[in-house]
Amino acid sequence: MDEFGLLAKSLPDAPPPSSEVVDRARARLSAAQAQPSAVRGRAARRRATWGWTAAATVAVVTAVIALVAGLTPAPGPVITPPRGNDALLRLADDVARLPDRTGAYWHRPLLNSSLMRVTAGNTRFNVLRVSRVDLWQPRDPRDPVQAWVRLESVRPATPADERLWKAAGSPSSAQRVCTPGTPAKDCGKVRVGDKPSGCVYTRAVEPDGVFGDRRLGDLTLGALAALPTDVGALRERLRGIWRTDRQDESFEQFLSGSAALLEMPVSPAVRAAALRLLAGLPTTTTGGTVVDPLGRPGLAVAFVKSEGYSAEFGADDEVAERYTTILDPRTGAVLVSDAAIAAENAEGLTKGTYTYYAARASGAGWTDDRPTRPRGCKLSSRPIP
Repeated sequence: MDEFGLLAKSLPDAPPPSSEVVDRARARLSAAQAQPSAVRGRAARRRATWGWTAAATVAVVTAVIALVAGLTPAPGPVITPPRGNDALLRLADDVARLPDRTGAYWHRPLLNSSLMRVTAGNTRFNVLRVSRVDLWQPRDPRDPVQAWVRLESVRPATPADERLWKAAGSPSSAQRVCTPGTPAKDCGKVRVGDKPSGCVYTRAVEPDGVFGDRRLGDLTLGALAALPTDVGALRERLRGIWRTDRQDESFEQFLSGSAALLEMPVSPAVRAAALRLLAGLPTTTTGGTVVDPLGRPGLAVAFVKSEGYSAEFGADDEVAERYTTILDPRTGAVLVSDAAIAAENAEGLTKGTYTYYAARASGAGWTDDRPTRPRGCKLSSRPIP
């Protein structure tokens, strides 16, 4: 079970992602290094890279309803990129001085947002589809992991799109614009509105207390807490994990994937060590200061190859895209992952526009607040593997 399955089950009127999209959404970013430098069409698209089981549904998580109403896919202007990866090293120094925090639950909220081209009343415009997934992973492995997912909104993406939508009569649904040959099941009508709907809730004990994000192996919260704070020792610990169960890829690729630590419940000292390790890898490039899709300042960085890809948008199946991760400039944690940005203009799309992103709320982290089932949220009987 995962957030895609839950949404598909609870939102029959919303077009589900195709199997290709789901597979790509499960692909890890580090696998991109093994791909050719220029990839065309549908198969090139990368999306949220959570390779988790649904206890991992859990570890995909997000954010603040108040922010949703103001979401627009605005470009993130780069301001004076720093020299090399020095910015990551300076950030690591600041992060290492932060106090460690504890709590009974690791709360992880996530907004998965994608831009879609639609048509209504012979008028084409863009909408931003936002789903929210909340994860509550308990420190006590006997306590159940809790997660819920719902569709937050599908609304005109920009003021200009809103004007077009109103000119079409403010319809409550619109037909998705797709490339020729797209299966009809992947190109149906979508509801347009800003009222959350289709909430689904799950709770289950995770065997052995393994953390839901398994990109670095089956690690418990205790194992994450025990990771070394020295760069060399951390590298060797990661080598041991790689030798145990991740030799389907090279150790260099696995090290690039250790950026996943920046999204996990580790101490500031471990996060600082991870930043220093990543700063020294040849696959890491730092872009500079940007504004993320929620209007927050952050540090843009790519830990693997991030250019030379194309994806579908509307009727065009070869729109060039680039990808970036945006880090919190204070804590070093991930603000936005897998942000896809148009690298060229297309019909209804301006270069520099975010076409997809997974954004975390600033309030994510450890808390003693016990989660409760949201009102109106349907309990799912499907077990968490």
